[in-house]
Amino acid sequence: MSSSPTAAGMTGPPTGPARMEAPGMRRARRRSTVSPPSATGCWREITTGQRSNPPERGDKQAMQTKKSKRILPRSAVLTLLLLVAAGLSISAFSLALSGWNGVSWAGNPTLFFWNTLPVFLLLGLIWLASGQAWLACLVTGALIFLLTGANYFKVMFRDDPMLWEDLFRMREGLQMSDQYQVALTPMMFLWIGVIVAATVVLFFLGRGRPKATLRLLALTAVGMVSLVCFDYIYPDDQRYTALAGEHAQDEREAYAATGVVYPFFHSAGDYLSSSSSYDERAARQTYNQYTDGVIPPEKKVNLISIQMEAFADLSLYDIDGLSPEVYRDFHELQAESYSGTLITDIFAGGTTETEWAVLTGGNQHGDFKTKTDSVAWYLKSQGYTANGSHPCRDWFYDRKHVNPNLGLDDYLFTDNYYYQFIEEGEDVAYDEVFFPDLQQRLTEYFNTNDAPLFSFNVTYQGHGPYNMERTYWGDSYCTGDYSQSTLNALNNYFYLVQDSSAYMKSFTQYLDSLDEPVVLLLYGDHKPWMGNHGVIYEGMGISLDTTTEEGFRNYYSTWYMIWGNQAAKDLLGQDFQGQGPDLSPCFLMNEVFELIGWEGSAYMQAQRETAHTLPVLHTTGWAEENGVLTPTPSPAAQARMEEFQNLSTYDRTRFE
Repeated sequence: MSSSPTAAGMTGPPTGPARMEAPGMRRARRRSTVSPPSATGCWREITTGQRSNPPERGDKQAMQTKKSKRILPRSAVLTLLLLVAAGLSISAFSLALSGWNGVSWAGNPTLFFWNTLPVFLLLGLIWLASGQAWLACLVTGALIFLLTGANYFKVMFRDDPMLWEDLFRMREGLQMSDQYQVALTPMMFLWIGVIVAATVVLFFLGRGRPKATLRLLALTAVGMVSLVCFDYIYPDDQRYTALAGEHAQDEREAYAATGVVYPFFHSAGDYLSSSSSYDERAARQTYNQYTDGVIPPEKKVNLISIQMEAFADLSLYDIDGLSPEVYRDFHELQAESYSGTLITDIFAGGTTETEWAVLTGGNQHGDFKTKTDSVAWYLKSQGYTANGSHPCRDWFYDRKHVNPNLGLDDYLFTDNYYYQFIEEGEDVAYDEVFFPDLQQRLTEYFNTNDAPLFSFNVTYQGHGPYNMERTYWGDSYCTGDYSQSTLNALNNYFYLVQDSSAYMKSFTQYLDSLDEPVVLLLYGDHKPWMGNHGVIYEGMGISLDTTTEEGFRNYYSTWYMIWGNQAAKDLLGQDFQGQGPDLSPCFLMNEVFELIGWEGSAYMQAQRETAHTLPVLHTTGWAEENGVLTPTPSPAAQARMEEFQNLSTYDRTRFE
């Protein structure tokens, strides 16, 4: 019997039945690549000794094809829905805390939309830019919470809503908040809890995000919508007025009636577009009609200006139990002066608005990062020394850098001067330091300098709040039938008034003893704080309803005095007595110059006609026309107001 190759142990291509088996095995392997796993497949592997290819591959390809047809993966859709829920919650809490004095957004769906849209836009921008939904929720929630909280407490303490321009005064705001009792409400704590919970949920469940290309397109679209809203929709005065409805005439009520986020961004439009109608050519033509006046040597009197912090004449109101001693010195000094009513643009705070208006002759201010025209610069051009003092920290309102740009040299603050008179760690000095020290420095100056002096000073003593729990200097200044907390605050405030009045009178007696001619300007910068939401004013029956003339005057009015010592009266032939007109702070220096007999700078001459026809020109749109204070000036008056703002902007920006 012949032997076969296999039997002999030789290797080689299979022959016979063995060779015929191979194609079947190959077909089985091919089938196994497309068949789902089954018992048969497992048996085939066992019986043939061959491993089948993974049966899932085809299903994966089918699933991937199906997924590619979706715009967003399921995880991104879930994330988006969670972000929407977070945005609605953030907006709802903000609106719930937006009311003021019984005025609120009243569930208006249109207002809900305009307040919520910026929340969604911010959520979208952060999510699409970072890819982290939890981060978008945390940052957006924190920012809206801080905005709403700042507005809540600012309105509570000063009856003044949070505006865009306040962002540039955050440091001052933080310092002032230390003087008030800031306590979070239960709803605020609940809101914080919701923000934290939403952030945690999104951290674990909100992992989805669009693919790179779609994400970039979406980010671009959201950015463009944000720009359109910021530039065109939110600044729209017509829409804002319509949504504020019957509250549109009162800035505080209009803000409360339209939410927080929406009116805040509306104020941004007002701030950023304040010079949008600026016509430089027209302003230059008006300005070039005038030249700076020259002060003759025989009229170069010394000019000292003192802004009295929160000093108001509340004796004008029928205050029960007010001691006549409180304002005795003040009224005696008033009788010796040319005096009148100052209608400021602020209430209970914002000192520099009055301060800068008096210095610059304008009621809308820039950031003073460069040299800006002012009374100080003009007087320096006439050979005057210009300096001043404020017994507070130099960084407050950035006066350390602003004052030199307004022409005030060697300005004295707590940081560089007054620290030596107060205890370590204290920030301010009061009138018991300020006035005697000013007298000493003036005496030294007049003994050692020939140049006339312009000294611009701002006190601190009257600054609120005034303790409502106890009195520091007795309770005899006001004994009326008021609550104990009201009496405590009034007694603390009226002591400060009486003390400041005594120092003012003593200071004028000192000036009268000098041979140097001196003209003194005194004025109050704003009404004092009197309890959260003006509760003390309300208790005294003083209306702060700024939609009426009475309430408007009560809210914004203070006083001014222009006083001259005997040497100045003799030199100028002016007695510096009588009743002056109601004035806006921006026209106050012009009134001083006219009494002295100075022409003033080209700008002061250009604004003089406006000062005579519209002596009160308020930032809220009110004006005094033909002796009547009105919220609706005539078209002619409005045109003059626009011309004034145009000229003021030119003067502020053209200075070199």
